[in-house]
Amino acid sequence: MAYVSAEARREQLIEAAVRVIAREGADGATTRKIADEAKAPLASLHYCFQNKENLLLAVFAQLSEELPVDVDLPEHEGASLGLVVEQCLTRAMQWSVQNPVRMRAMIEVTLWAERYDPELSVSFYDAFLKSSETVLRQVDVPIPDEELHSVLRVAISLVDGLSLQMLTNGDKERTLRDTATACAMLKAFLDERARETA
Repeated sequence: MAYVSAEARREQLIEAAVRVIAREGADGATTRKIADEAKAPLASLHYCFQNKENLLLAVFAQLSEELPVDVDLPEHEGASLGLVVEQCLTRAMQWSVQNPVRMRAMIEVTLWAERYDPELSVSFYDAFLKSSETVLRQVDVPIPDEELHSVLRVAISLVDGLSLQMLTNGDKERTLRDTATACAMLKAFLDERARETA
């Protein structure tokens, strides 16, 4: 049997966990099933992650890093907040449509955290809010912080809801059309608020 570094084994186990979680849910994704999916000894899973909870956290961290929340600011210098929110939401939903197994795993791990450690699931959302706010703060934000946070929570809810609908009905084209509708609504709201506060 060829030697596999601990880092390479970690990556194999995370990828296997994504597939098993998407297929069987976080509760059904036992360490044995994940190790079998990775074609790795069960002991290597425990060596790399100690327990299932740490592996699920690593899965969430990996998927969170993949989900795009950034924008290409050079082409958006002087862009409105509405345009930047539109780009962020569109990119996140394009990733979801292109990676349904990964999105399903992310949703499953979030629901697992909400069931077993509600504070952890709150921290998941807080991390998304902070990273999204960091991106938006790079452009002119013409609305109060409280209102911006509300817009971000709505945008995250749209990603969750549209992704869940796509996973349920499998209609990727409709999901992208619905995303465009949601973006137009948010952009119209933000553009109007910018005019009111100007």
